[in-house]
Amino acid sequence: MSGLVTFRLGEREYATPLSAVREVVRLEGLADLPGMAPPLAGVLDLRGTALPVLDLRRGAGEGARGDVLVLERGSADGRDGLVDGSTVGAESELPQAGAATERGVLPGYVVEVLRGPSGVVFLVDLARMVDSARTPA
Repeated sequence: MSGLVTFRLGEREYATPLSAVREVVRLEGLADLPGMAPPLAGVLDLRGTALPVLDLRRGAGEGARGDVLVLERGSADGRDGLVDGSTVGAESELPQAGAATERGVLPGYVVEVLRGPSGVVFLVDLARMVDSARTPA
């Protein structure tokens, strides 16, 4: 696997292939919209383009902060941004944790369970993760 981008949502650490992320930007100037519902945290002006920013941290409550991962792929609405609660990192590779990733036990967006320097890291399909958050249960 070529490079990975690591990020935190709440207490959990995740990784996704570098190819899934267009860029990482600071979360500054996030605008609220009337009638916003989770997971939409607001809209960011990214060089003249409105970027919907999603906050997938469960029960975060303190408002969006940190960095924004700008997804490489476009969605039906255009590009999406994903709030990361801490500084985004990069890894060349993370070793497998050895834990089985049984389908039905983990969410469908989890590709593999890896071992990071500080514990378990969930390798995710970022587009599927965002899509699952946007789809009502």
